[in-house]
Amino acid sequence: MSRHSRRTAAALATAALAVSLAVGSPVAQANPTPDAAMPVPWNQVGDGWTLATWNPVAGHRPGDRPAPDEAPPAKAADTLFLIDPTGRRYAITTFEPNDKGWKPHLLDWSGDGGRALFSMGDDTVIVVDLHTGRQTSFPSRASARFSRPNGEAIVLSSSSQGQPSTLQRVDLAGNVQLTYPTEDLAGAGRFGGDYLETPDGTTLVLSTANRGNDAAPRTDNSFVLMGNDGTVGRVLPVPMPNGVCMTTRWLTPTDFVARCNIENSAASQLWKVPLDGSAPTALTALNNAKNEPGFDGDYGDVGLWQLPSGTFVQSLGACGVVFLSRVTSDGHTQRVKVPRAGNNIDVVGSSGGSLVLKSTTGCSPSTALLSYDPAANATKVLLGPTVNDGRVVDAMTFGQGYRS
Repeated sequence: MSRHSRRTAAALATAALAVSLAVGSPVAQANPTPDAAMPVPWNQVGDGWTLATWNPVAGHRPGDRPAPDEAPPAKAADTLFLIDPTGRRYAITTFEPNDKGWKPHLLDWSGDGGRALFSMGDDTVIVVDLHTGRQTSFPSRASARFSRPNGEAIVLSSSSQGQPSTLQRVDLAGNVQLTYPTEDLAGAGRFGGDYLETPDGTTLVLSTANRGNDAAPRTDNSFVLMGNDGTVGRVLPVPMPNGVCMTTRWLTPTDFVARCNIENSAASQLWKVPLDGSAPTALTALNNAKNEPGFDGDYGDVGLWQLPSGTFVQSLGACGVVFLSRVTSDGHTQRVKVPRAGNNIDVVGSSGGSLVLKSTTGCSPSTALLSYDPAANATKVLLGPTVNDGRVVDAMTFGQGYRS
């Protein structure tokens, strides 16, 4: 698409959005269907749905200069879309540009489907009511996620160099409800800043940090269970000797995926860790991140999804590149070539037998949101080029928000 065509498409998209942005109404130009004016069917929002932020300014290839009258992305409003399993897009609210050039970063989606959580810059947390589009905020530099199961509160994890990590639960206005006791976790060390909350909201899984010193040598890090009321529970078995492990996401309601690195080494591995205290199970073979025969640029994996068509991981490549890989029968990974997607592929989550991905499409330099069916080896664009141009900024599938 030429620069003129991209500018025209972006202008048309913005104009259509201004006309149609009644909260919970699909954008007409993106959904030319007979029921395009219908509101969000909130009783259906859940598995298979996706949240995404979109900016109307298209990307540019290296050396392709924007037109003199083209506004930079930082000066264009971002729109939050709710997308159903069929690809229908509902515009929820917009984030107006600010004088600092900060953009909202999508952090989490509440378990009841009704709220989204964002950070703005490094000092503000924003709660969006998806039913009304209303935005409220409070100051915080901590990493924020909704509490489970319904997201009626927010958990703040704070880590700073040289200082112990802390964990608090606050209400939706930022008022402290509980400060979790994280200094001494059942003798396993102190809180390392990384955690998961069980889907039912009753328990937190905390990673520990015990680097040791001359007087007290380092011990292997652990996962410690803590009740939502702050009661310290059992210590889970360490998945990997001499490893430093972090939580990534839930595999089942009672098993989570841990990423473990051998200390002072680039070698890493993904493990399934059961909450009942039974032995962890390796999900992938040890990745030595070495250029050996068969090496396809996978320097480590940070998330894992089990679909009927196979097991897939988010792989880390050189120079910040991320891509999709399939886990082979022997636990190693094989890079997946996704139709219509570029070389840089960010796994957003899964929906039924498909994966939701963020990548460039075709010859476009802008990022799009795609649904990829590995069994059929087929993709469908949900947002961004080529359905409404612009670029997708952040995205998250329902029930699978995680940061790895």
